[in-house]
Amino acid sequence: MGGRSPVTCHVLDSSCGKPGRNVPVKLEQLNPAANNAWTSVAYGLTDSDGRVGTLLDPSHQLIAGIYRMTFQTNEYWAAQGVTGYFYPYVQIIFEVAPGAEKQHYHIPLLLSPYSYTTYRGS
Repeated sequence: MGGRSPVTCHVLDSSCGKPGRNVPVKLEQLNPAANNAWTSVAYGLTDSDGRVGTLLDPSHQLIAGIYRMTFQTNEYWAAQGVTGYFYPYVQIIFEVAPGAEKQHYHIPLLLSPYSYTTYRGS
């Protein structure tokens, strides 16, 4: 994998065209054996460029399954002085398919107070 976390993310505040700094991020995995409960995998905080590049140790081996990344956007908007926002947090659910566990997964989030967009990054 070459020394990077197998899962990374990036937040861009599209309302002002700047990185989303200091956004708390949580990564969880769905556990079908535990009545479909979510199991915490990692926590992070976006840096000055809006990125979390160290969510997991580079040696961490993903396992196939369903994952959920939660961005605590309410904390970000409060720090920006924004009181009128619609999404207090954003959850992006994605799948690591069997045989794709060694791939890199980058989750970008384009954010504004009343909308968000995501896609699979590289």
